[in-house]
Amino acid sequence: MPKKLSEKELQELVLSVIKFIDPNAKVEVEVKDNIRINIVSEDSGMLIGKFGQTLESLQYVIRMMLNKAMDERVSAVIDVAGYKANKEKELEELALATAENVRNSKYAQDLRPMNAYERRIVHTVLTDFEGVEVVSEGEEPMRFIKIKPKE
Repeated sequence: MPKKLSEKELQELVLSVIKFIDPNAKVEVEVKDNIRINIVSEDSGMLIGKFGQTLESLQYVIRMMLNKAMDERVSAVIDVAGYKANKEKELEELALATAENVRNSKYAQDLRPMNAYERRIVHTVLTDFEGVEVVSEGEEPMRFIKIKPKE
């Protein structure tokens, strides 16, 4: 039977990792359909890293710890000072603007290579967008999204 952790226990688990980078960091936890964890730190740049790479690694490690602690695979999003939320918003705006351009011009456009999480956001945002088709192409780590006019 999978275990459930309280918000306090989730905070302590995340702090057990973060304290080595920033002992003064604060952890905010929200549990609904999935687990959302926001880390607030004076040294958020250190936790985010270049192009969010450190944040992605932190998320991987924390997810593995959560999976082990809860005896099941859990959906958790780790953010630092709203960095990921801002990136999601920018990605949604890029997807919508590109889809509009493709629909008007009738020419396909490729977006930059993205990780699976970012591609999922684009696919979700454009699911009901009329007049375009969205496909992922290429091989990791250079997998990208192609937005093309619907025929």
